[in-house]
Amino acid sequence: MATNSNDKLLTALDIDETMLWQGCILASCAHAVMLPEYPFTLHDNLWSGGICITGSSEGKAALVFSEETELLFGMFCSYESDRVLQVESEEDFRKYYKGAPEEIREMADGLSMLFENETREGVECPIITTGFWKENGRIVSFDTRSDWHEHGGHLLDYRMMPFEKAMPYYEEVGSMDASRAKIAERIYRERIQSPDRKVVLTKSEIAVLKKIGEENIEVCKEVFESFGVGFEE
Repeated sequence: MATNSNDKLLTALDIDETMLWQGCILASCAHAVMLPEYPFTLHDNLWSGGICITGSSEGKAALVFSEETELLFGMFCSYESDRVLQVESEEDFRKYYKGAPEEIREMADGLSMLFENETREGVECPIITTGFWKENGRIVSFDTRSDWHEHGGHLLDYRMMPFEKAMPYYEEVGSMDASRAKIAERIYRERIQSPDRKVVLTKSEIAVLKKIGEENIEVCKEVFESFGVGFEE
């Protein structure tokens, strides 16, 4: 435990930053190869620069990584959290970052718009149920590890697992065939091996995806490009 400038107890969360970044890349690869068949899942996993946004029927999470894949910030809304019903004003989400460095609080203000009108009709403010940020080399939160997990951290469960455990889940939940699983794995392994180098889908791999849903291939391409993966010309 430690304190911040407001003397509130902070918990240092035991999060493997490298594994989480790699897990986000794997989830993105698994998602992208399925988009030609399931374009309605477009918003389940998106990147904007170093911001990874994931959404499901359970909730939404936004993570911010540096160019060096260092984890900097996290914001969460678990739809099943009892904290959803406690949100009354736009100021409520700020309590999860109060006393954090100024750049973190500014980041929270900017990303909070992604969480507006999440689960409560008529509520015109961001609904956040937990959060964390990096300070002095540690990932810290006002929540304990168990509370953080209960109120949103569980959304990252498969993203914090090694490939050998997470990939079978993505294959099963998406009914992923062997050809797409092979593409997802190759792209994943190349992407994490050289985070600063763009990876490219080959023409033969693109042909596999086109065969499944050519009318959705442009959406698929845009999603791949959002996390540094291009299409061979």
